[in-house]
Amino acid sequence: SVNVPNLLFAGRDISCTHMALSATRVMGTCATLGQAVGTAVAVAQKYGVMPASVRKDHIAELQNTLEDDDCMLPYRWRKVSPLTKKAMLANADLEVLRNGIDRVYNKKDNGVWCEAGTTNLVYRWSAPQKLSGVRLIFDSDMKFTNKRMLKLEAEHGRRSMPAMLAKGFRLDAHVGGEWKTVFDEKLNILRLRKVSFEPVEADALRLVVTESWGGGKAHVFAFDAL
Repeated sequence: SVNVPNLLFAGRDISCTHMALSATRVMGTCATLGQAVGTAVAVAQKYGVMPASVRKDHIAELQNTLEDDDCMLPYRWRKVSPLTKKAMLANADLEVLRNGIDRVYNKKDNGVWCEAGTTNLVYRWSAPQKLSGVRLIFDSDMKFTNKRMLKLEAEHGRRSMPAMLAKGFRLDAHVGGEWKTVFDEKLNILRLRKVSFEPVEADALRLVVTESWGGGKAHVFAFDAL
């Protein structure tokens, strides 16, 4: 194997024209570049190759990994899991949960609003499938514009959690004709959740949001069975 040297750079030290710098210098872009470089290093270490080989031979894996980790790449969308693709939906309105667009885009919602306790977010299969986890994207109110860092001495209050973010949720698997809870979360604070549970053979899987941070409806962008 190759010991991959530290030859990758991210942030304001990247090479670009003076015009491109106006976009690449901002903090959000720097953070995204850091995520991309860190993931590229992991791929290089995985295969024991130099960084240039990641672009040449493993670019699809790098892109797919970034998207699975909730990084938006322009002009393409995340690939959903095979189990999710072949699942039957409880109703057509849930199709947005598996379209690979995990955010509001081009003024389209791409999510589902649900009351606490709603049990219609269900995937079904014609035969039992081995299920061991899910990938979820909840709405963390990314349209909120005042996200700049604030000086601690100038900040006298606490910011509220996004009202539409799911605070509590559970996962139920349909095993042997009965619903069985395989995961139960009481205090979620994250937009991206990758949940693992003891593998089960089930012909249906449902996501039940039990509470939102604002007490009203929760907003869900993605629900992948794994």
